[in-house]
Amino acid sequence: MLSYTGLRNLFGDLTNDASSANLTLADTLINNVIRKILRKVNWPFLERTASITTVASQQDYDLPYNFRKILATPYLTVSSTQYPMKESPTREHWNWLNQTTTTTSDIPEYFYIFNKQISIYPTLSSASNTITVPYLIRVKDLSVADYTTGTITTTAASDETVVGSGTSWTAQMANRYLRITDGDAAGSGDGEWYEIASVTDGTNLELQEAYAGTAITAGSAAYAMGQMPELPEEFHILPVNGALQTYFTSIKPERARAQDYGALFQEGMRDLLKDHGGKSTSPAIIDSLVQEVRNPNLFVEL
Repeated sequence: MLSYTGLRNLFGDLTNDASSANLTLADTLINNVIRKILRKVNWPFLERTASITTVASQQDYDLPYNFRKILATPYLTVSSTQYPMKESPTREHWNWLNQTTTTTSDIPEYFYIFNKQISIYPTLSSASNTITVPYLIRVKDLSVADYTTGTITTTAASDETVVGSGTSWTAQMANRYLRITDGDAAGSGDGEWYEIASVTDGTNLELQEAYAGTAITAGSAAYAMGQMPELPEEFHILPVNGALQTYFTSIKPERARAQDYGALFQEGMRDLLKDHGGKSTSPAIIDSLVQEVRNPNLFVEL
C-alpha cells in the first residue's frame, strides 16, 4: 500500500526533485487524480450504508458527513417489514406533495434529498424505526504524514487490540492504516496494513480486523501509521502515474515520459474497471437487475 507519505515521496523520486515545493505540487496533482478516478464509476469500494433512527412527526433527517450521492433506493424498516421509497424527481413535485403538511404515516412513499438532508413523505409518524440509505462516500484530500513515533509492545494473534509505548495516538487516527514492520527477529510484525477502527487512548487502539501475525509480547517493534487513498491496494500507484503524466506534459514537458506515464495510467484504469467496476462475477453485461416492487392488491389474479 502507498500512504500519503509514500505517494508524495515516490513522486519526488520519479521526478528527481524532493524539494518542498515539488512535493506540495505532488499533493495537489495526486489528490486531483484520485478525485478523477473516483468520479468515473460508482465504485463498489466507495459504498456505505447509513442507518438513521426516526423521530415521531419529523420529516427531515441529516445525511452522513461524507455523503456524496444516493446509491440505491432507501427504505424504512418497521418491525420486520421494509418499505422502499421512490425518489421525488423535482423540487416542484416535492412541493406539490407537501401542500398538506399534516399528513403522517409509517408507510413512506417518496424521499427527496436537498441540502445534505433526506426528507420523507409522508412525514413519519413513529419514533425508533430505521431509515436505511445506501450511498457513495465523498472522499477528502490526503494530507497527513505517516506517524511513526514510539514502538509496538503488544499484539495478540487473532485479536484486534494493539498496545504501543512512547506513542501519542489520538482519535483522529481512526480509519488510517497501521503496519508493524516485518522482520526475522522475534517480536517483529507481519508487514501487513490493517485499518484502525478506533483509538482508545494514547497507547491503545483497536483494528477493524484481528491481527493475523505472530503475537508480540513485551516487544519494541517499529511501525508506521498512514493515511491511504480510497482505492484497492494494488491500484495505489495509479494516482502517481496520473500525476506524472500531468507533470511531464505541462510542468516540465518531456513528451516521451508523459506518454509513458499516460499509458501506464490508462492501463491501470482498464484493470481497475475490470477488477472493481462491478460486483458480479459474470462476464455478461446486464442493463438492470432492479425491479420495482409491485403491490399485489392492484392486480387481479384469475
